Amino acid sequence: MSETTTTTSSNIVRNVVDSIKDSDSLLQGLLAYFTNLEPIHYITFTINLLILIFGRQIINHLSVHTVDAIHSRLRLLRIINAVLFLAYFIAVAFQFQLGSNISHTGLLVLLAYLIWQFTHSLILKKYGRKREVEGTSIYIESYTSNNLRLIALLLLGIISGLIFLNIWKLESWLQTTSFLGALAVLVFTTKDYWLKDFISGIIVISNGNVERGNVIRIPDENILAIVIETRTTLTLLRDLIRNHNITIPNSLLLNRQVEILTSDSRKGIYDHVEFNIGYESRSQMVEEYLLDVWKTACKRTAAINSDREGTVRLIENGDHAATWRLLYNLTAEHEIINASNAVKQAAFELQDEHGIALATPLTHTFPTGSLETISKRQVSSAQL
Repeated sequence: MSETTTTTSSNIVRNVVDSIKDSDSLLQGLLAYFTNLEPIHYITFTINLLILIFGRQIINHLSVHTVDAIHSRLRLLRIINAVLFLAYFIAVAFQFQLGSNISHTGLLVLLAYLIWQFTHSLILKKYGRKREVEGTSIYIESYTSNNLRLIALLLLGIISGLIFLNIWKLESWLQTTSFLGALAVLVFTTKDYWLKDFISGIIVISNGNVERGNVIRIPDENILAIVIETRTTLTLLRDLIRNHNITIPNSLLLNRQVEILTSDSRKGIYDHVEFNIGYESRSQMVEEYLLDVWKTACKRTAAINSDREGTVRLIENGDHAATWRLLYNLTAEHEIINASNAVKQAAFELQDEHGIALATPLTHTFPTGSLETISKRQVSSAQL
């Protein structure tokens, strides 16, 4: 009796065909087989079945409206689900040696796809561009969202790959003697050259403060440029003064003061030019002179907003001259250099008309007389 029970139990767990043969009916054989499965098989079967039934609802909740039709994503999910479900069922039902690995792998693929859909939706909602199309709000990729999407896909791929190797007991592929191990060693040994800038790039892109088309000024590096794009470790800029491309490491954007010049605010963007004027010029004369400079500069270029009057301020009383600042409003941040040049040219041309000299006054006093007389005076002073 004990031998019969042992034999029956071993037959039940062998495969579904043997289980049906050893039972009186098909239903009893199936029940006897499926009641002796491992817990992971029940979990995988339940998840596959739920996705197969509620696939549309899952995609609708995890995705946002984009240019791509949602039906294509639903169709892809159901194809993946059906293929993996079939492979899982065959592997488990006939007790293939790798049935458990196939079950785990199928579950990994499904969860990775759902996590990717959820992550992509979050990135689009926060960093994508929202558009109204025929009364429906859709999201389209922006430069920032596209970069973050690629980074998220890379991280998800690495994590999924490591789990896959663990499922199939391929940890030896990560040893230093293998290709993946050698690649990991190479990445680790070179991390000091790229990791800091890579992480800085992720932070800069996710913050969204420095975006393509922004005009930025980095005073410590004497940089005034337009942002072309932010790459994995470098940011490409177009220098506004020399009109050529320059690259800076992404970490520089976090470790230095970066001024983001934008005219999107209600008051627009202001810039200024400072002048050193001697103390012999009265303040009223200087104010009239600099306001006249502003008016002339407005006529020379459309870069200065003539609707907002320029402002004149005394900034500092130095040893040799007073520092005056002419503050003016810009129509576009990209024209900051043209506006500054127009103001400087107008100031140069109007100085004679207003009787004001832009040259810094020389306040040192030198002795008078010929060189011979001066030398005799110095000798007499020394003797005394």
